[in-house]
Amino acid sequence: MNPQKSHHHCHQCHYHCHQCHHHDHNPVPKVLGHYWRDYTGEIPEDAFPGGHDSNNKPIYIGQAFLKGGEMIPTSIYPGQAGMKLPCNWKANYSDIGMKILCSSNPDSLSWENVTASNLQSTTAGKQLVVGGFQDKNKFIVGRVKHEKELLVGKVLGYTNGSAKLHFVGGDKETSVDSYQVLIQSSTNNC
Repeated sequence: MNPQKSHHHCHQCHYHCHQCHHHDHNPVPKVLGHYWRDYTGEIPEDAFPGGHDSNNKPIYIGQAFLKGGEMIPTSIYPGQAGMKLPCNWKANYSDIGMKILCSSNPDSLSWENVTASNLQSTTAGKQLVVGGFQDKNKFIVGRVKHEKELLVGKVLGYTNGSAKLHFVGGDKETSVDSYQVLIQSSTNNC
């Protein structure tokens, strides 16, 4: 694929976009400052850290498909071959379509404290980083401290008043009401 190609129609996204990388093997940084690269077990230099493990080593933001077709954001521990995805109150292993969040401008990304009941009001007018989808609903990227780790998870961010963060804690899906969401500062959008 030509890395200089600026537009393409992504059948998965159903629209033209400057930054869509569902089919790129080595995407080129685009306008927004964040993008998803294929994850092969190696952490790219431009990977954006999402948290830390119990030894204070970086954990990264990943996404992968479940067999049912959902794309779910989760934590990536360096060196792992697959990802544990929170779904149906358990940790579901997947190595299908794995991606890692990267950024050409990490200062344009920030974390904001929210709760399940105030997410929409706290983030109104802000660009939340989308990390996946389920049917027609988007999951936004969130994180929370859990047992000495700062872990990444999914938020169904458009569920008014009950937008909980779901993440893998140990070997099960856990949800919390108070967490942080990832925000992209305003730039030229596609």
